[in-house]
Amino acid sequence: MRSLILISLSLLTSEGDCDLLRDSVHVTSAAARPNNELWCYRCLAEVPEDKCADLRQNNSALIHKCHNDRRVCMVKRFSYTTSTENSTTALKMWALERNCTKHCEPGCIIIGERTKLHACTSCCTTSLCNHDSGTTRRTIDILTTILSLILLTL
Repeated sequence: MRSLILISLSLLTSEGDCDLLRDSVHVTSAAARPNNELWCYRCLAEVPEDKCADLRQNNSALIHKCHNDRRVCMVKRFSYTTSTENSTTALKMWALERNCTKHCEPGCIIIGERTKLHACTSCCTTSLCNHDSGTTRRTIDILTTILSLILLTL
């Protein structure tokens, strides 16, 4: 029976096409996707003194292998400031999270007037890159400077 099928296939296809059936490799989309070799810090801090908030010390217990489609390391930092007519307090952290994620949008959202709530996210794609403080103020300051220069030239 097997030889009958092979003879039928060889008669139905031209000589060059027969090699196509024998030499082709079929790979599923999951198999074609490269392995996830990303490692990120994973922890949650609720006080600035927590080892998750300050990674300068030995932090090997916080290292975590990312799995599946989680191919981005991120840091989310929640902070606040309070203001009076004359002054504004320094930024005070109330929570910080480090983890692997599928999607990440870097930047800060700031809401409030006298008490300003800051929710900042930073993202990166190399192993153990989420060691920063989670503030992206430099990005916002650069954008503010660029916008100011554009407005001045108008």
